[in-house]
This record gives sequence, structure tokens and C-alpha cells, in this order.
Amino acid sequence: MWRKHQRGSGPRLRGPLQHRPSEGARRLFAGAILGARLALSAAAAAGALAVAGCGGGEARAPNPTRALDERRAIEVIRRAMAQEGAKPALGREVELLSGAKVRIDVGVQGRSYGVAYVTGEDAQKLGAAIPPANGRDEKLRIVRGGPDGAVRIVLLYQDNYFFDDLVGESHERTAISAERQLTRDVQDFITYARTQKFQ
Repeated sequence: MWRKHQRGSGPRLRGPLQHRPSEGARRLFAGAILGARLALSAAAAAGALAVAGCGGGEARAPNPTRALDERRAIEVIRRAMAQEGAKPALGREVELLSGAKVRIDVGVQGRSYGVAYVTGEDAQKLGAAIPPANGRDEKLRIVRGGPDGAVRIVLLYQDNYFFDDLVGESHERTAISAERQLTRDVQDFITYARTQKFQ
């Protein structure tokens, strides 16, 4: 008996707002729901088409790139040194403590330190005699040479100064960006050499 009461068996009492809607009202309500569902379906389909239209086609291949050539890089290095107040000097060959020989492309007048622009060919030839190229967010590689190891050479790897060949707004990395990066690296080295009081 108690379960029947809980399930609400028997006649239900209806309050003043609990009346049975008329047949016309029910049809009108059902039509409104159907219309809303159709409108939502159409909106969803339009949204899916818009998304499909935005992502269209295959992913674009990366732009072909090339590195700053050695001649241009040496010009940029000399200019960067001058901007930092150091006088560029002619290059020379130095024997590293490892026994390998590295060419300083641009030296600093009155100082024993300088900059070597390491091309892909240089890196391959020197192999394990020099450290691997630094990443963009890593410290610059500095090696020591000369009879007593007093010569400091910063190794600026060509592989870090790439730019793409495209023109206009399609550039991902311009030659100017690569030259600016090289300029910053040279100037950072000159500042560091002064701070550390390299000879």
C-alpha cells in the first residue's frame, strides 16, 4: 500500500495551473520544437562547411632556405664589431688546444680573440675537433688556441643563419633577420670578451 502511494497510483489532483492542453496547442508546441530543431541543424551544417572551407587544401610546405654565404657574413661581422667599438683585424689561422687548425675570419686589433664563421664544409672537415653547433637559445661556442691557450675564438655556425628565398610577405625568415642575428651574436661575444678581460 505504501509503495502504491509513492508511485502515485490512483487519481491525481490537478491544481489551477495543471490543466490538460488542447489538441491545437499541443500541435503548435510540437511544430515550434520541430522548427527549432531544423534551425539548429542548418546552423550546425553551415558551421561545419565554414570550418571545412577555412582548412582547405593540403598543408603548405616550408619555404626553401639557404644560409648567409661566407663573404657576406664576414662583412656583417666586421660591421658589428665596429658598431661595438672594436677595430676589426685581418684573419689568421690558429691551432686549437685539440691540435686542429681553425681560421679566425675577423680578429680584433690589439687583442688575441676573434670570430670564426664556421661553414657547413668547415664543420664537416673539423668534425669532433670543435664542439657541435649551438642552438638558438644556447650559449655561443668559444674555443681556445695558441701555444698557451690564450687565444679565444667564438665559433659562429653558418647553420644558425638561414633565410628563405621567397619575396614579399611570404617570408618566414628574411636575410635581414639572419644578418641581425649574426650581428647580435658578434656583439654579445665582444661584450663578453671585455667583461672577462680576454687578452
